[in-house]
Amino acid sequence: MSRSSAPPVLVGKLTWHAAVIAWQELAPAAPDPERIEVLRRGKKSTVYRLVGAGPDATAIIAQRSCMAKAGIERTVYEKILPHLPVTAPRYYGARQESPEFAWLFLEDVGDERYAATEPAERALAGRWVALMHAAAARVATARRLPGGGPRRYLTYLQASRRTLAAHVANPALTPEEAATIHRIVADLDRLAGGWARLERACAGVPATLVHGDLQRKNTYLRRSPDGPQLFAVDWETAGWGVPAADLTRIDLPTYWSVVRPAWRDVELEDVQRLAAVGRVFLQLAAIHWVSPELAYDSPLYLRRPMSWLRVLHRRLVEAVGELRAVP
Repeated sequence: MSRSSAPPVLVGKLTWHAAVIAWQELAPAAPDPERIEVLRRGKKSTVYRLVGAGPDATAIIAQRSCMAKAGIERTVYEKILPHLPVTAPRYYGARQESPEFAWLFLEDVGDERYAATEPAERALAGRWVALMHAAAARVATARRLPGGGPRRYLTYLQASRRTLAAHVANPALTPEEAATIHRIVADLDRLAGGWARLERACAGVPATLVHGDLQRKNTYLRRSPDGPQLFAVDWETAGWGVPAADLTRIDLPTYWSVVRPAWRDVELEDVQRLAAVGRVFLQLAAIHWVSPELAYDSPLYLRRPMSWLRVLHRRLVEAVGELRAVP
């Protein structure tokens, strides 16, 4: 549910729009929207803000997603988040559009993004993530989510390695670009060879619900008289496992102080080590996402994925180095 700064806007009579049709099937008494803001158009999902279409003329977020994504998110919103002591967007329901796509309707939590550079916000996020992890470890439904631990990221690594190796001979690549891909493949091979060390670094922390993508685009703040509240959206990568990927952009001492009553055997050093693993995991996930774009046969279209891969490779090398430095 990531938001652009200046979304395209639809105005006028909007009852023809698929998002409005699906929403009014779910809520027949809902008013027509004043306007529709197009927040995101992607391969797997499209997100709209239906302004004025919700309770008391509030805005509604309408998300059209492929069934695989919608199914995971629906499980989280319907069966897991209501049992957790954390702030979450109000979930209004879902409508299946076809065998391939479904609509989810959520409360609009605004546009202010969480800033991991602000100490107060990092502490707020540390508390929110800790409450989520500690409580979700006891929610049976969360255990039925896809695996979100080390094996998921080993699978990403292996798939990326195959994709990169398959495209390194792409004639549209320059010799320098091909050499970069060879270096990435070599580093992935080294990382795979030492994967047991990453798994050992995850030991000692319980498995729980993992969001898996708590990046800036998926974390929002809403100000209230009682202080700022944090909201996480886009749960398509949610899974069950050690929560390494969720620890990379929060205040770790705050997180540890909150989970400690529930996880008495977990020390601050365990959390710091797990966060270092999480930084490796997130780079592997990003490389896995970008690698298929090397299939383009035009040098122009290869510029963007190659630019991303250079940055991600550098970050991966740095993350692996940081992990080695952690006791």
